Amino acid sequence: MEEPVLKIDGAQGEGGGQVLRTALALSAIRGAPVEIHSIRARRKTPGLQPQHLTALTALGEITHARMEGASIGSQRVFFAPEPVRPREYRFDVGTAGSTALVLQAILLPLALADGPSRIVLTGGTHVPWSPPADYVQEVLFPVLAGIGVHARVDVERWGFYPRGGGRLVVEISGRAELRPANLVFRSGALRIRGVSAVANLPRGIAERQRDRALQRLTAEGRTADIAVTEAAAQGAGSFLMLVAEAGGLPAGFSSLGERGKPAEQVADEVVSGLLDFLKAEAGCDPHLADQLILPMALTAGTSRLTTSRVTRHLLTTLQVAQQALGCPAQIGGDEGSPGYVTIEGREQRAESREPGAESREPRAGSREPGAEDREAAARTENSPFPIPQSEIGSSPVVRKARAGDVPAIQELVAHFAALGELLPRTLNELYQHLRDFFVCEVGGEIVGISALSLYWEDLAEIRSLAVREGRGGKGLGAALVSACLEEAARLGIRRVFALTYRPGFFERLGFRAIEKRELPQKIWKDCIKCAKFACCDEVALIRETGAASPEPGGEARGGLGVA
Repeated sequence: MEEPVLKIDGAQGEGGGQVLRTALALSAIRGAPVEIHSIRARRKTPGLQPQHLTALTALGEITHARMEGASIGSQRVFFAPEPVRPREYRFDVGTAGSTALVLQAILLPLALADGPSRIVLTGGTHVPWSPPADYVQEVLFPVLAGIGVHARVDVERWGFYPRGGGRLVVEISGRAELRPANLVFRSGALRIRGVSAVANLPRGIAERQRDRALQRLTAEGRTADIAVTEAAAQGAGSFLMLVAEAGGLPAGFSSLGERGKPAEQVADEVVSGLLDFLKAEAGCDPHLADQLILPMALTAGTSRLTTSRVTRHLLTTLQVAQQALGCPAQIGGDEGSPGYVTIEGREQRAESREPGAESREPRAGSREPGAEDREAAARTENSPFPIPQSEIGSSPVVRKARAGDVPAIQELVAHFAALGELLPRTLNELYQHLRDFFVCEVGGEIVGISALSLYWEDLAEIRSLAVREGRGGKGLGAALVSACLEEAARLGIRRVFALTYRPGFFERLGFRAIEKRELPQKIWKDCIKCAKFACCDEVALIRETGAASPEPGGEARGGLGVA
């Protein structure tokens, strides 16, 4: 059976190259096609730039993929890979674009391949907004080795912005056997080491960077070993990086010099970042955390990490991984603050689901319906928003969701999010909004979900409506909508709306189409944040519940009519 195309919104999350690289890497690993649209749509220069195009064409060559949209400025890419082919490759970004970010896209597909690979990458090795080559060498690769990915990198020539021209040689062992990560605590004696470098600039600049860093660290009661080096490069540049290692777990912090930026400021940026990290007592620095999400998601079992700062890159990578793999995950901590990540990974595989496979999804507790379930079933049958019972098979139970249902709810959300029909939601978000959800159970299995989200005193929305594939056409979706309408009426909510790609379904349940501008609460709360805000292709529908607003001191009265 042909693998369905995973559709990814390239403007989600951080809205940059991270979405593209993550989606392409997962496509290559799974052997499944992907379509990425709205690539970097909100950037000043939208669409593919040289380093993004190099990552795409590199994976295309590695997998002999069928591709569409592989050109500078393209905002849509279609990528259909064949199996990964391990061997020697050479890729040139052609500018000072980051070689480390190209490596980020191809590393795991080659690490999980059946043999070793050797990669020569030409471009920027120490450039803004990307991990420097020293970070890959000193932090990322040692940590990845601990979870089963073995690779080494040699920096043959440094490449600074704007000249580029750096060269990395990367050797990837292949046949990686991933192990769950547990990077929660740092233990053991702390050692700080580093390098202060210049290329085609006076050595004194590197010495000033080193001296300022040592001065700051000494004031905090810390010692460090910082080497000074003059790097070979086509262009000029300066660089400082410090690595703090405890118990074999490294963390890295770096900064680049630029015209008009004193050497002392370079050092201050690095030391401040390192000291903030040490105060947080986290396992992973912010840059390491987001680069570990993908291998954790691809590893069978539970992986955990803590980080000194939750970043938008981390959230984005996890969001895309969940869309592709459906892996349950939980994030604690707000963006910009210390936090933790727990992921139930899915061992990498390239498979196509056969018909009926959906019905074999994990169940959320198999048990005999109790009194609460019988009451819920009766409520479905006697709903003031009736549905033809001839449509429903074998005693479905529609009830309010419980905490134990959340993993099954996320399975459904992730599956339909991957098809572009629902918005992805993290495990943490589902627990926070658990009271909004209804579930439909058949024989103890969660086969459908819906949620009622309140917007105003007289307005609510039906969200996350989904019925497991193979269970459609039996009235289960209608039963879930009926439960939402009944609850809205009970709460005194007079109007309920939905945004959908399937308006006919809701029209059969008494909804009528309206213009989205008639829903200002929705537009300014949610829609304004959406990448499709200016070109939304969903249809808005609404219906009355018949409920009257509650009188002071009284209860809301549920409506009995169907609009």
